[in-house]
Amino acid sequence: VRYASIYPGIDLVYYGNRGRLEYDFEISPGADARRIALKFGGAKRTSIDSDGNVVLAFLDGDIRLQTPEIFQMVAGEKRKVEGRFQLRKQNEVGFELGPYDRASTLIIDPVLTYSTYLGGSGDEGCSVILKTGTPISGCPAVAVDPASNAYIAGSTASTDFPTATPVQAGLKGTANVFVAKFNAAANTLVFSTYLGGNGQDYTAGVGVDSATNVIVAGTTTSSNFPTKNGFQSARTNANKHAFVSELSAAGSSLNYSTYLSGNGTDIATGLAVGQSDQNAYVTGTTTSTNPAGATSSFPATLGSYQTAPMPGSTIQFFMSKVNPTIGSGNSSLLYSTYFGGGNPSSGVAVGGGIAVDINNNVYITGGTNFVHVGAANDFPILNGNQGCLNSPTVTTATTTCSASSSNTDAFVAEFNPNAVTGAQLLYSTYLGGTGNDIGYGIATDGTSAYVTGSTSSTDVPVAGTSVFQPTNGGGASDAFLAKLANPVTTGTTPGSVTLSYFTYIGGAGQDVGLGVAVDNIQGARITGWTNSSNLPVLNNGNIPISYQGNNDAFVARIDTTATTSTATGHYLTYLGGSGADYGTSIAVDPQGSSFVAGETNSTNFTLVAVPQTPAFQPNIGGATDAFLSKFGANLAFTLTGNSSPPTVGVGSQVSFAYTIQNTGDAASNVIFTDNLPSSGASFTSATVSTGSCGSASGNLVSCTIGSLNAGSTATATVVLTPTASTTPSTTSLTLGNTGSVTVQGCSACSQSVTLSAIVNDYNITVSPKTATVPAGVPATYTATITPTGLSGPNQGFPESVAIACSSGLPTGATCNTTTGTIPNLSNGAVTTTLIINTTARVTTTTELRRSPSVRYAFWLPISGIALLGVGAGVSRKRKLLLGILFAAFCSLMILQAGCSSKSSITTTSGTPAGTYLVTVSATSGSATRNATVTLVVQ
Repeated sequence: VRYASIYPGIDLVYYGNRGRLEYDFEISPGADARRIALKFGGAKRTSIDSDGNVVLAFLDGDIRLQTPEIFQMVAGEKRKVEGRFQLRKQNEVGFELGPYDRASTLIIDPVLTYSTYLGGSGDEGCSVILKTGTPISGCPAVAVDPASNAYIAGSTASTDFPTATPVQAGLKGTANVFVAKFNAAANTLVFSTYLGGNGQDYTAGVGVDSATNVIVAGTTTSSNFPTKNGFQSARTNANKHAFVSELSAAGSSLNYSTYLSGNGTDIATGLAVGQSDQNAYVTGTTTSTNPAGATSSFPATLGSYQTAPMPGSTIQFFMSKVNPTIGSGNSSLLYSTYFGGGNPSSGVAVGGGIAVDINNNVYITGGTNFVHVGAANDFPILNGNQGCLNSPTVTTATTTCSASSSNTDAFVAEFNPNAVTGAQLLYSTYLGGTGNDIGYGIATDGTSAYVTGSTSSTDVPVAGTSVFQPTNGGGASDAFLAKLANPVTTGTTPGSVTLSYFTYIGGAGQDVGLGVAVDNIQGARITGWTNSSNLPVLNNGNIPISYQGNNDAFVARIDTTATTSTATGHYLTYLGGSGADYGTSIAVDPQGSSFVAGETNSTNFTLVAVPQTPAFQPNIGGATDAFLSKFGANLAFTLTGNSSPPTVGVGSQVSFAYTIQNTGDAASNVIFTDNLPSSGASFTSATVSTGSCGSASGNLVSCTIGSLNAGSTATATVVLTPTASTTPSTTSLTLGNTGSVTVQGCSACSQSVTLSAIVNDYNITVSPKTATVPAGVPATYTATITPTGLSGPNQGFPESVAIACSSGLPTGATCNTTTGTIPNLSNGAVTTTLIINTTARVTTTTELRRSPSVRYAFWLPISGIALLGVGAGVSRKRKLLLGILFAAFCSLMILQAGCSSKSSITTTSGTPAGTYLVTVSATSGSATRNATVTLVVQ
């Protein structure tokens, strides 16, 4: 809802964005922002806290308005403007602004986002439960379904954790897994349950399949962890072991659950759910030594890439594929493999994340100091971008690597676990510098892998154009984002994986990336934790821009297609309170919202919600709680357009070109629609620069643009052909066309623009009406082509006009004009001479000779036959007969030559005398105007 000019030159715009009420002040060039004043009735006290937030004190609690986001769009780029709330008088607040371009529109946007605690009176902080001191990736974990419902799973030691329709109603051990589902607004608990046994259970990840069954993986010490239809119904020893479980879509029943247990210790570190095959893919680390076998198929199944631990090692990574729907028995473990090296013997395998693409290829990451030097127990490197440990130089050679390297590198590997023949390992590469580098999270869009983790290296090759942060922040470690493009095979020769983007994310302290997700336009969403007070915060909306203390979570989006480090497609913000806050997992929904899960012990964690939809749990329940935060995309678009040409003639095409610019965050499901005029024109075509358009239906044509990155543009072009009426119009007509852009789930994002083109008509008159000429003499007429709209900026007819006689010409007559095709009528009427050429009549006579009758010719051979044998005798009688016959034959020959006849034909050519009605046509495009003249030929 737009309230125009609530102050001179200032509009107030209310809109709903992802279930939240938001509003912007739009300040036109030259307007005075100091006029804006907000007054809050009913508040007992109004104040501004140390973070710049407005605090409204009511009897039943406080409401906070977060520090506004103030920006301008300049040359398609969102530029931040410094500013803050200003307390003026009792319960009245205004804005104090820093310098800005007063020739451009200014937008003040106090965005409201959403966060909630989730927990009971005990601990939900995995770092506390497990006594690790630092958080664990995937505990808690978050996933989101296509309807934007959020699923969060973690570990709880609370006996009063909030539940709804639970599979397991209470705590059974020292800590059990919890699994909860929130609605799309993230303020209603759809279901929530405990899941665990008599020990300690915690998560590595959560996912949801196409039927919204919920899959969770993690690690357990319980001897009675609930199992059903599983590969293993019991653990093999009392060590820690991985598990995979599936809950029904309603969350009220257990569909599947199994241990993944070898003869050592097996710890899950990541889970992914295949969206095309619905299988669960799990990665982690193992000290088990079971070789692949028919009865012992974890950690390795028969025929897998690496069926036994690498000699010399004490720990390996593993990757397993589980089908939760296949039924009971060990057949549900479809694939499992070891992955690791054996040199040095003290080598490590740490961290770890997993992702799966639409083709069910699997990507894993982690950290290791196993080397690859050309030995039998090497860490596997294949088609890599970096062939040697601790050697950031891009090289695919691996035979000259040093065996003395000791720091850890991240690694990235891609598998095809479905390969019956051919390679299962598609590539494997180190990723890092000369410091310590570990990969904790990985995501894929099918063409690239996106990895986050931690690095102390300062010499990782920075890939990409103007990356977000090209240098290390200088602290103990930085978070990072790496994007690796899949190898391209040429013929039968596989290529190498390419590091196409790398950026540091960090400050002067310690920064660690734990979770990453990728949207459908190559934007990486990252979360983790930091104790740096100088993170390069950018485009952070209403989240406090200052470090809150102890440790804070951070949330970022890195646009890997951006060409500047400050592009609108990037953002980075702190998230937390005065205690310790850690972001451990992130997911992105189809609408571009980010969902972040983590743990906190802050009693003042950043909780922002509109009053109509308060946070599900506004207060911390115990010493530590899980949290769920939703970052809805701040969507905004501009729509402009023009018609070309602005003045068009009937019968010719006119194009309406619309430019859609995304002035907010990255958006999906962008639709362009065009309301076609109900009369006056026919639809010709509709195209968009990205996406596709359907056929016109009635007066509407719809085009799917799809995703549009922040700051980017798309164009839509609609082509119409103005139609000619039966009777030429005597005035100019206005052809209107309305284009609209909409975004699913954002009514305030809708924009419409009506364009118009002036349509001019034309007519033809010919004089004289009658012309009389002898045959062979041309008839001369004057044709005048007159346009409509003879005055003003839209005068004339801009199209070419061709003159021709379309019907009625007599034989031997032709028609032409002295000027040929008229290029346009922009300066008014054009007169041309029309000449109808006739042809003089000429009479000719032709003689025709008739052939002789066939009856005479018939007798000729007979007479010849009669003479046969006449001379056979020499008697007198025969001589007489011979003479008679010879005389008859000669007579017939004479008759044959003389029996013919002749006749004559008289022909007259040229233009016949008569009176003719000739139609003279003036044609422009698909339009034709006619006039009729009389031609009398004598």
